[in-house]
Amino acid sequence: MRAALYVRVSTETQADEGYSLDAQIERCKAHCFSQGWEVAEIYIEEGVSAKDTNRPQLQRLLEDVKKESFDVLLVYRLDRLTRSVKDLYKLLDTLETYGVKFKSVTELYDTTSAMGKLFVTLVAALAEWELNNLRERVRFGMEQLVREGRWHGGPVPHGIVTGK
Repeated sequence: MRAALYVRVSTETQADEGYSLDAQIERCKAHCFSQGWEVAEIYIEEGVSAKDTNRPQLQRLLEDVKKESFDVLLVYRLDRLTRSVKDLYKLLDTLETYGVKFKSVTELYDTTSAMGKLFVTLVAALAEWELNNLRERVRFGMEQLVREGRWHGGPVPHGIVTGK
């Protein structure tokens, strides 16, 4: 079976906490070896959020799905692929249309059964919830900085003095 590996990090923190691109690739390759699969292609997305599917390597992967370049898409974790339930359904539908299976190294999924699809949906919903919580915390922090009269982020414009 020919496998495509999709790995992604959006921040340096993820790389420091064990989700580095090299670590993901190593684990995915080890999984392929254990299954007797050939690694057909590795799609590496560095410094890109999974908030939507507008990512260069993901788009290249989807084009290769249509060319039937591989039989299974392997990710280290589902949240490396997407954090949106809607996007997950679209991606899984595309994979299914072209006969490509979906697997995660660290999570057990069987997208060919109703129970497996339910499980994937629940995990994706939790990933989306986590992303939305992060957005709320960041917005709350920025609003608090504004209330305190402090700079709320981004490059400081020339001539502006920050701090109290």
